[in-house]
Amino acid sequence: MESMEKEIEKKLLAGESKQAIWQEMQSEKEAEKVLFYLNNKAGLKERVRFQYANLALALMLAFMTAKELITLFSFGRLDIPFLTGLVVPIINVYILKEILRFHRLGYQYLFVLTTLSLILPKNHAALELSMSIAMITLSGFLYLKLFPKGEGVRSEE
Repeated sequence: MESMEKEIEKKLLAGESKQAIWQEMQSEKEAEKVLFYLNNKAGLKERVRFQYANLALALMLAFMTAKELITLFSFGRLDIPFLTGLVVPIINVYILKEILRFHRLGYQYLFVLTTLSLILPKNHAALELSMSIAMITLSGFLYLKLFPKGEGVRSEE
């Protein structure tokens, strides 16, 4: 049997509205999951409209992740600092997956974590600072445009 998330994704890509999907699937046992998945995914129109901005954001994140991994592997040692250094790239890969799937959580995490990354002195160099500011701006912009306030699906309970 197909998972609920994949079923909702298929319906969204077919052009069905979130409200119509909610009306159809709300009677299922796990209505809270349906509500979560619907509110965590962008609709088809929004995906098409902002696909290039989303791709630009994903490329910036992939570049920053690759840069971090190259720096990490350039020392050639397998020790505790190396393993702790893998935390940021692993989180970045998760966020990249979420962004490429147009999930709300990806934009939220990227906005917050990139803002927090400005605390680190290594991110004060010109390239890192400009990329971080661009990613903060673009992730905030896409979050606001893909998931406008008040347009989420709500249960009537």
